[in-house]
Amino acid sequence: MTGESLPASTHGPYGPRTKQVRDFLVRFAGLGAHARADVVARYDAVSNTPAFMAAESILGETIARAGLLDARDALAGPLLQLVRAPDAVPVAEHVSGEHDVVLDAIAEPALAALLAILTEELVDPDITRQLYAPFFEAIPRSRSVR
Repeated sequence: MTGESLPASTHGPYGPRTKQVRDFLVRFAGLGAHARADVVARYDAVSNTPAFMAAESILGETIARAGLLDARDALAGPLLQLVRAPDAVPVAEHVSGEHDVVLDAIAEPALAALLAILTEELVDPDITRQLYAPFFEAIPRSRSVR
């Protein structure tokens, strides 16, 4: 693909990868505590490596260049619903009466995986593999990551 995409509304809220994003969200919602902990441990082991940080940088550039900012932003709602820490006490109350959201440790690896899925057809396969790697065992891809 050339790095260009049609507007997200042409394909759904997550652009041309809407089906794959939705499939991941459904499977992610079904992960148990042990599988989530394993994903977080694998993410902690790789997230500070130069290769992972470079992949994240390329991902950000690709999302902007391909016009997928709205699709990226659309991920926030469903992801937040799935990663709010259960029984969490709000950290602070703002003047408006809103509370800071307490997120489960899996929030960051899940976002990286979702963004890797969102851009899979636009980046080098190694970038996708790098960002999705913490989830390979918990949520194997229905088709191999290119």
